[in-house]
Amino acid sequence: MAPSLRPLVRLRPPGMLLRALLLLLCSVPGVWCFSELFFIREPQDVTVTRKDPVILECQAHGEVPIKVTWLKNGAKVSENKRIQVLSNGSLYISEVEGKRGEYADEGFYQCLAMNKYGAILSQKAHLTLSRKRGYF
Repeated sequence: MAPSLRPLVRLRPPGMLLRALLLLLCSVPGVWCFSELFFIREPQDVTVTRKDPVILECQAHGEVPIKVTWLKNGAKVSENKRIQVLSNGSLYISEVEGKRGEYADEGFYQCLAMNKYGAILSQKAHLTLSRKRGYF
């Protein structure tokens, strides 16, 4: 019976080997490294009732500082007493607004994360206002 041949090295996907090498190099003093910027959490579609609070999640990982900006229908969201970007990058709306026939907070939201190496844009999340029907 011939002895079984076992590989001396386990084959791994090339990306995994590269990441392991970068982690090893980045731990050596005096070696300058940069990190990728990627999302840990992205916003998801949500349906809420008028006046309810909502949090649209966004957490990015990479070299700090990371600045997170929110877009609604492609335009920058301005922070105010009702709308705030939390320290983790998520968007908090304390009371979802809707105005006669025009739903003020309804729309497609994205978060834009930036650091000194670049920027990434999240998937779109649709915030929908639930429409209650009266019984009259």
